[in-house]
Amino acid sequence: MTTRSNHKTLSCLFRTAALAPLVASALFASAAMADTLRVISDADLKTVDPILTTATLTQVHASLIYDKLFEFDEHGAPRPELADKVTVSDDQRTYTISLRPDLKFSDGSAITTDDVIASLKRWASKDQIGKMLADRLKNMSRIDDVTLQIELSDPFDVPSALAGATGNPAFIMPQRVAALPATESLKDATGSGPYSFDLSAWKPGQTRVYTKNPHYVPRGDAPSYMSGKKEAAFDTIEMAYIPDPNTAMAAMLTDQHDIWLGPPMDSAVAMRSDNKFVVENGVWQQFNIRPNFKNPPFDNVKAREALTYLIDQKELGPLVAGDPELWRECYAILMCGSPYGDEAAYSGHRGAPDYEKAKQLLAEAGYDGKPIVILEPTDYAPYHAAALYLAQQLRKIGANVDLQSMDWSTLTSRRTSKAPVSEGGWNLMMSSMDSSGASSPITHLMLASSCDDAWFGWPCDKQMEDLRAAFLGATSDAEKKKITFDIQKRSSEYLPFIPVGESSSPVVRRAEIENFDADVAVWYFWNVRRKTN
Repeated sequence: MTTRSNHKTLSCLFRTAALAPLVASALFASAAMADTLRVISDADLKTVDPILTTATLTQVHASLIYDKLFEFDEHGAPRPELADKVTVSDDQRTYTISLRPDLKFSDGSAITTDDVIASLKRWASKDQIGKMLADRLKNMSRIDDVTLQIELSDPFDVPSALAGATGNPAFIMPQRVAALPATESLKDATGSGPYSFDLSAWKPGQTRVYTKNPHYVPRGDAPSYMSGKKEAAFDTIEMAYIPDPNTAMAAMLTDQHDIWLGPPMDSAVAMRSDNKFVVENGVWQQFNIRPNFKNPPFDNVKAREALTYLIDQKELGPLVAGDPELWRECYAILMCGSPYGDEAAYSGHRGAPDYEKAKQLLAEAGYDGKPIVILEPTDYAPYHAAALYLAQQLRKIGANVDLQSMDWSTLTSRRTSKAPVSEGGWNLMMSSMDSSGASSPITHLMLASSCDDAWFGWPCDKQMEDLRAAFLGATSDAEKKKITFDIQKRSSEYLPFIPVGESSSPVVRRAEIENFDADVAVWYFWNVRRKTN
């Protein structure tokens, strides 16, 4: 999820010399382009391992080349994907899962129970939901080549956990690949999904090329959201990272690319008037400030509370979204409009900034004037704008701000550092959660407060973890509503993150491209087709 900054309007584009060679190349495009889907990616892929990072672009990559046992349908229910049959014991503590017959990896080898168990163990060692499952796991055993059994100490919705699309999804890999520790990046891209990827031939910065996996057998049932039939309708998918928005727009205008993920708002608005394009709103996201609990002053709750007195969501919205239709104010920790989202649970400051109060709280937190490092991604316009705004607000109360600029891919590596600020660590960064992930206390990565095992920023709060565990054991909607209210109330007290509003980013596609869903947490490209006359 990244967009570009420092962009120009459509009229300016046509004055650029860069357009001419692109027009010329379009005249000589071959008919073979019809078999290739060309996508402009919203960032450069640097990490290919979906267990090593939660970066959305890595999950987009992984969704092309890996499949899962279960996927969510359009109603939010988990449905079998690689799985064939699921039997659940009466006490909800034992799941027996069988695989579809004759499944194969992209190298032609059979997908077996051993591969599944190895993949799930690697997943559960890193993913937040996976760790919750692991805490309740008594045994995960092989029944035969295509059947495994999961035995639990307490009831747990295993299919929903395995269908998750955010965080570190439970993708199925060969046993030899999944045997790699979750702290080491994959060296082998053999996958279980509809497309294949030659990892040895690719380097960061290059266009990524995905080819149809000849060994993949789609399900026979109808597609529904990410579940059901996954058909590789294109022989090849190419994903190019084009950081300059003028060049990217030129590539779209001259028919060189089919889909533009996360274009700048003014580019999207300019393209709305051209009937050969469709401009769609993407998934709604909860924007937030993520403090680092490892480094002062934000290890102190008063410093985190000071941030709430500096942010005016009305001011921030136009900077982040650029279009009033793509921004809404929201103080619900679990996403406004979601089943559990409740702004009444938020007890923190709302509305216009109170600089004197913010300054007082920062002083009470023991702030000593040392640099406050904010990570600023220059190639993702919403985060870039929000980081600049945050830096400006902190400077208004006398804080010494060190705004460190980098591209988004570099930031996703930098945010993993737990080091002190003086040794390359950080204090604050902007982040977001899509509506599907941010609507549940289990899938909301930034609510997890399990200290060193939590998401980057590493909040540590036993009360929050006890509440999340209680939610897992809740059996009625009323009980879940009560617990989620308490979770949101507790979050507003100790502030694992500071909510700053909700936004949706546009996606542009050529009108001839169909079955592409822009409103998803992780973009996927199976079942996407080019209309034929």
